[in-house]
Amino acid sequence: MGRGFTRAQNMDWKAIVSRLKTFSPRHEAYIETLLRDIVEHYGDRLLVCAVFGSYARRENRLNSDLDLFLILDAKEGFTQRMARFVEHIEMKLDPLAQELYEREGILCEPSPYILMRDEARFVHPIYYDLVEYHVIVHDPHGLMDRIVRGVKAHLAESGARKEAVGTGWLWDVTGAKILKMLELGS
Repeated sequence: MGRGFTRAQNMDWKAIVSRLKTFSPRHEAYIETLLRDIVEHYGDRLLVCAVFGSYARRENRLNSDLDLFLILDAKEGFTQRMARFVEHIEMKLDPLAQELYEREGILCEPSPYILMRDEARFVHPIYYDLVEYHVIVHDPHGLMDRIVRGVKAHLAESGARKEAVGTGWLWDVTGAKILKMLELGS
């Protein structure tokens, strides 16, 4: 466990979860346990953990995925990192998730977007959603702030704009540079 466990003990989980829309105490407990387990499992390798999407916008429904953005200081392929997340985080919480669904009809599936530090330097389309709505869980080096500032500048520079489409929206990035590098520091 090591440092991740100590770090997780010192975090104000109630304050973090209170920024998200939850439907019951059991739902809050599931999300708190999930986020705590992420911080504990990855420990010092976890550079960023944030919630984004409908939960960060407080527009989630009873069956919304819980979108998670993670940046790791590790060298793993995509398949390895997803398998590790499923095995060490998601499967561990499966009994609690099943209970949440059976007793309250809440289907809260974690949906992680996991990047390595080098990959995070490129502007990913997912960043457009993160710019406006995210709840930071863990960001000891301020990487999330640098990503948000860099992407905001990139969007402004390229003339990108958010457009309503049906009941949702999308970003018009016509003319945007496809792979701009972000300055994340060392």
